[in-house]
Amino acid sequence: MSDTSRLHTVDQLLETLDHLIERSERGDRSAPGAAAFWTEILTREGHPLATDLPDEPLVDWHTRGLLGDLSGARVLDIGCGAGRNTRWFATQGATVHGVDLAADLLDRIRPDLPPSATVSALDILRDPLPSAQYDVIYDSGCFHPIAPHRRMTYLDRVLPALSPGAHYAIITFAAGQVETPTDLQILTTGDTAGGMSFSLEDLRTTFNSLTPIDLRPVRPDVPHTFGTPFLNAALFTN
Repeated sequence: MSDTSRLHTVDQLLETLDHLIERSERGDRSAPGAAAFWTEILTREGHPLATDLPDEPLVDWHTRGLLGDLSGARVLDIGCGAGRNTRWFATQGATVHGVDLAADLLDRIRPDLPPSATVSALDILRDPLPSAQYDVIYDSGCFHPIAPHRRMTYLDRVLPALSPGAHYAIITFAAGQVETPTDLQILTTGDTAGGMSFSLEDLRTTFNSLTPIDLRPVRPDVPHTFGTPFLNAALFTN
């Protein structure tokens, strides 16, 4: 659609806002064009995300029995990156499908994944999603780079993939720990500032079609897990 076109549909409006984000200095880090950015971040020596450890809340929820029986569970790991949480789910006996923008990174990790884990390169907002229903959908850091106007797209596409009684879990930047623009500022300037932060109440409201189980800050320094104080975690069931 050209800049002089009239907007007649919601899809045209969303696409126009997509272009606004894409034209910003940082670009759209939830779109395929950001694949190289994420590959570099996730493989950069010394970067906090360049770790093999599973997320602290994930291990905690499993230990407390809040995720249910993962043996034989079907898991979708959204924004799986280098596969650290995908591997962890597989070691608990789950069948895991990890999806991420970074095709090159997935090619690197695929040969070393456990047999019950697979990975696919796709855009969670625009590409066809796996047709399966899942017992757990896990999102560690995929949601907060998504521009405000595309959150509804994410919810409409992802949440229907939950099977009855399934769990949805998410890790995001924490409001008050990471300063980020307001939604209005983002949609005015096109700059997502690298990702938005969410309070626990933000997460409760955003996922209000689900039943909350545990919403809390991520704890740092828990042995054998990844955690930093600038993240919030939320676990829901449908």
